[in-house]
Amino acid sequence: MSKIQRVRSVIAGLLIIAGSLILIAFPERALLIMAGILSLSLFIYGIRRLIYYFTMARHMVGGRIILYIGIVILDFGMFTMMMTNIPKMYIALYLSGVFAFTGLIDIARSIETMTVRSSSWKFRLISGVINIVVASLCIVFINSTEMIVYIYCAGLIYSAIARIVTAFRKTEIIYIQ
Repeated sequence: MSKIQRVRSVIAGLLIIAGSLILIAFPERALLIMAGILSLSLFIYGIRRLIYYFTMARHMVGGRIILYIGIVILDFGMFTMMMTNIPKMYIALYLSGVFAFTGLIDIARSIETMTVRSSSWKFRLISGVINIVVASLCIVFINSTEMIVYIYCAGLIYSAIARIVTAFRKTEIIYIQ
């Protein structure tokens, strides 16, 4: 990770913490705000992937996968954007599904990291388990919008702190001899 990436990661972590504190202050509108932020970020990320495909990746081996990923993420962003008119319970289910999926990805990456004998697999495993616990707690308290907001914001704050901690860790380099 370069110095610029580290600074971006710390700034993003601090912004996520600030956003979570704002969402805790206004829990009645927080689910719609979270869905809006998630849809906007997915939409922008999908557009970035598509731009990357059309500028560089179409000439690369496996470049079509980047195109497919960009289209799918763009569709998820538009789908989330359309969810603002449905009941809050469905938005909460969708957001907890996103958190659970993120947790599963973290666990899978920790297992992959463990196979190459890296030391950071424990941190990823704990992060993935916490994300799945947050998603499970959101489903348990599905009838209480305020409780879901508090649980979700606690998960976001943990993710932001984990991002900041990761920014200050030394990057491991694998040498092939």
